[in-house]
Amino acid sequence: MKLLYWDIDGTLLNTGRAGLYAIEEVFHTMQGEDAAVPPISAGGRTDNYICQQLLYKATGRMPTDEEVSWFCREYEKKLMKWLKVKREESVIFEPVRDILAFFADRPPFKQLLLTGNSVHGARMKLDFFGLSSYFDFDHSGFACNFYYRDDLARHAYGLAKDAWGDAVEEMYVIGDTPYDIQCGKAIGAKTISVATGHYSCEQLAHHEPWKLLQTLPGPEEFLDLLESE
Repeated sequence: MKLLYWDIDGTLLNTGRAGLYAIEEVFHTMQGEDAAVPPISAGGRTDNYICQQLLYKATGRMPTDEEVSWFCREYEKKLMKWLKVKREESVIFEPVRDILAFFADRPPFKQLLLTGNSVHGARMKLDFFGLSSYFDFDHSGFACNFYYRDDLARHAYGLAKDAWGDAVEEMYVIGDTPYDIQCGKAIGAKTISVATGHYSCEQLAHHEPWKLLQTLPGPEEFLDLLESE
């Protein structure tokens, strides 16, 4: 069995920043309409980390886990509205749908998610774009209570080992940020970086992924890449 762990935002699709607009709406509800949203680097981070850091920078006090959880749950309530508002600015990257369909029923591959989104946020986005059916959500990695990608990756790896044990021959993590590379290496996966997000090939190369791509290739070429040394 070979596990393909996919990141969502910046790798499979671009929501037109719908998630950030939803987060900003909740932030203004908490801090006031005139409160400036602190600048943070969100790419590759978990929802928990983003919400935590926004509150910390705005108040000077590290929020509790309960406060972060409330922020994230409120964000999820706003997300669908912003996905609809930003529909015209959204895109599924080519040839993502073809690749996912190609590997959907192709042993020995199994497609999973490794994302900083919560399970609810991830499903909402993928349902919206018609991609959910390609993934095994039960054994995927989501933010849950984790703040850092390495921790959620280790949790996902544990789920895979509990479910399939030694049948897992190889793992691949496909993402668009240095944090995808980092968390992939944390679980011994081969990392595939694609420069379709906010990071350039040069920036990603600095973190030494197993493979580095400007964009995702077609399904057959992607299969060849996975089977290469």
